[in-house]
Amino acid sequence: MKVRCGFEWHVQINSGKLFCRCTPKIHEEKKGDSEIVRVFRPSFGESGKIDKSAEFETGTAKRIVYQIFNDSDCLVDIDEEPPHEPDKTSQEVAFQIANALNASLFRKLIFMRKTIVNGSNTSGFQRTAIIGLNGKFKAGKSTIGIASVALEEDSAREETGPNLEAEKTEKTVTYKLDRLGMPLIEIATDVMETDENEAKSIALAFGRFTRLFNVRRGIGTIRQDVNLSIEGGSRVELKGFQNIREMDKAIINEGKRQASLIKIEKEKAYLLNNVDSIRLQDLSEMLVNSGSNMVKNALRDGKAVFGGKLRGFKGALGTELSENKRFGTEISDYLKVKEGCGVIHSDELPAYGIDDKEKTGIATKLECEKDDAFLFSICSIQQGGAVEEVIKKRLRELLTAVPAEVRVVNSDNSTSFLRPLGGKDRMYVETDLPILEVDERLLKEASEYLGFDAETIKEKYGISDEFLDLLIGVNKLSQAVKIREKLKLPFNTIISVMVEDYRYIKRKFGFDINEHDEENVLAKIASGYLAKDAARFIFEGLALKKSQSVEGIINRYSLQRKDRATLEAEIKRLISSGFSRYDTLITNLRDKFGFSFDASEAYEIASKLLKNG
Repeated sequence: MKVRCGFEWHVQINSGKLFCRCTPKIHEEKKGDSEIVRVFRPSFGESGKIDKSAEFETGTAKRIVYQIFNDSDCLVDIDEEPPHEPDKTSQEVAFQIANALNASLFRKLIFMRKTIVNGSNTSGFQRTAIIGLNGKFKAGKSTIGIASVALEEDSAREETGPNLEAEKTEKTVTYKLDRLGMPLIEIATDVMETDENEAKSIALAFGRFTRLFNVRRGIGTIRQDVNLSIEGGSRVELKGFQNIREMDKAIINEGKRQASLIKIEKEKAYLLNNVDSIRLQDLSEMLVNSGSNMVKNALRDGKAVFGGKLRGFKGALGTELSENKRFGTEISDYLKVKEGCGVIHSDELPAYGIDDKEKTGIATKLECEKDDAFLFSICSIQQGGAVEEVIKKRLRELLTAVPAEVRVVNSDNSTSFLRPLGGKDRMYVETDLPILEVDERLLKEASEYLGFDAETIKEKYGISDEFLDLLIGVNKLSQAVKIREKLKLPFNTIISVMVEDYRYIKRKFGFDINEHDEENVLAKIASGYLAKDAARFIFEGLALKKSQSVEGIINRYSLQRKDRATLEAEIKRLISSGFSRYDTLITNLRDKFGFSFDASEAYEIASKLLKNG
């Protein structure tokens, strides 16, 4: 399917938080140590207008609860202290990536505020600074233009769960602050003419590219948004891809949805004349004994059922737009976000426990004629008027054009309304941070990454695809390159320690070897002080707390590397004693010398001695 497409990539940088010195730590199961509650209102942007997305969010979540964690959050995170100077490591990685994308760099950081009032930022805005423009990215045979590269802070994580979903419908949303303030690199591409297969290939290629740098790994650390439209449609931003490998399916579904809405607009635009006549009535009394448990339980809980006739709409609400999406779903999704309640319409009945008899009764009550449809919504008594206006508004949008909006990608690769598209009115000047001169040393070091990509690394260091993928797999490529430059060690030694030993220790002991200890061991191997085979034994000792340091393990087990002459003399003695098999030679050497020698060197010496008789 041909689409106009542009990407927005958000990648978490592997460093401390951007505007404070807290260490980021995600708390998957743990509840916050304390809570605060906030209420947000939209503010005027730099142009003096309120952005429509910010205005829309007002009222959708009136009460915001924030869970605070003592080991990862501070006063900056709850907006009770001004931001500190931006984290240096974040700046370094951001400029490395900008150089790799061949962007024209800014020498000053000018942070702006982007209004966000859905509660995901305690301040009501997100700080962001452009660091580069007009770059390019190669994905296979395609070259994609990079419009901008920015450094910004990540948002809070919305807490989910059955109880929290119930609270959310009552205008309460809960967020965890552990992710708030993590540094992000945001990369926006130019718009391109493409199809779903190429778009997926580009997304996968970019995911691999980001792993060449010091970025975080795991679910949610790289978020790829897609802006797309079809001919005659409108720009829609798709967020929340569950699986990048199924991006093509989501693009196809969104393309079909837009094509179906265009067709409805052309064929049923006359229905627009009937929208103003929609009037919702309270149907609660007649549905007290409904066959639907959903309806009966809601009424028992003090809610109401408001329904109305849609003149001439019979068949329209049930029109399939794409897989698992119908015209009526578009109204329901919008209403859920705005008022916390959806709709049930006549084209999908009988269903939900409502049979044909009850359907006919509702139609009679609403005075529906042959070509009419009806819908109803379960909400609070006070919401009736607001629900009616929201339904009318959404119908006007859908019958006029494909609405330009932000939509979330669902697990079935369909999409649902999230909020209107933001515009320039979201932005205004940051007043808590001065204009910052970028450190010249940082710019110089980052310039070494100009045009940096996987092919450059392979060519420069003679590294194979296999080794490259191994280092990417444990997110240690950037560290490995620095060690290679500094110590001049071959990559097979680096990979033996940083990949094979790391994975073994992690799998067996659940222990994370820190970068300092890895580099310390590799430096001692490079200098000849340690044998390569000693590395895993040292890390095991650290995991088992045999000592608190690499040096402590070396001294405790006498791991300093034996010189070649000593090793050769012992091998000669063993051979003269009747040990001629390699495995028994190594076993005896281990018994005497432990891991103070490399098995590969012992094999080489033994082979020569046995060959020469």
